[in-house]
Amino acid sequence: MRHQMLILLTLVLLLFGLHPVSAGETAHVVIDHQEMQQILDDFLTEQSALLPQVELRLTAVQFPAPYKVPAGRIEHQLIAARPGVLGSRRISFMTRVNDQIVSNQSIRVEIEAMAEIAVAKESLRRGTRLTDNLIEMRYQDISRLSEPIFDGADAVGKIVKRTVRLGEPLQGQQLEYPPLVKRGERVVIEVQHAGMTLSAVGEARQDGREGESIRVINTGSSREVISRVVAPGLVRVEL
Repeated sequence: MRHQMLILLTLVLLLFGLHPVSAGETAHVVIDHQEMQQILDDFLTEQSALLPQVELRLTAVQFPAPYKVPAGRIEHQLIAARPGVLGSRRISFMTRVNDQIVSNQSIRVEIEAMAEIAVAKESLRRGTRLTDNLIEMRYQDISRLSEPIFDGADAVGKIVKRTVRLGEPLQGQQLEYPPLVKRGERVVIEVQHAGMTLSAVGEARQDGREGESIRVINTGSSREVISRVVAPGLVRVEL
């Protein structure tokens, strides 16, 4: 009877394309390209949720050869070469079985990231202050940009730190707020201490944006003091 059961079990395994595992053999699971693709697709979906303005598209991928891992609790972790995926050309593909890393491979990818961003509506010279009519929104690939601007209103009022060509994307590192205080400008110097506020008239010795510390000459005493820019024409001495 036992012999007949073994024969029946062997026939079932052969019928379904399976093979019996001998006593000294360890069961394995094959991670093939189809499974890798599904894991990568799920990863990009998760990353897209973190970037609601951006649509991620996988345009090319080079998978490693299919590989075997021991049977058990299998988990996969993907880590992009650059934070936030944008601009990444490689993704680390790690596989754990029962919390132990059993495979760590690199996948070469081409990821397109499409979004509507602010671009220059005309060529802009260094020092140009941005207004609505100098900015337009355009849908394009931003995978090679470091600080794209998704809302044109975020750029209005700032000045460009270098020349920007017609149609070129505006990026955060290219822009800065204009100074609230300019060199040679008359300013009010405030000193707050023990609940009292004292003020004096001074002259700025350098440009300053909000929160920056600049050199100011007190015109009454001719002393130079370091003051923090608080508002247009107003600086404050920190005690």
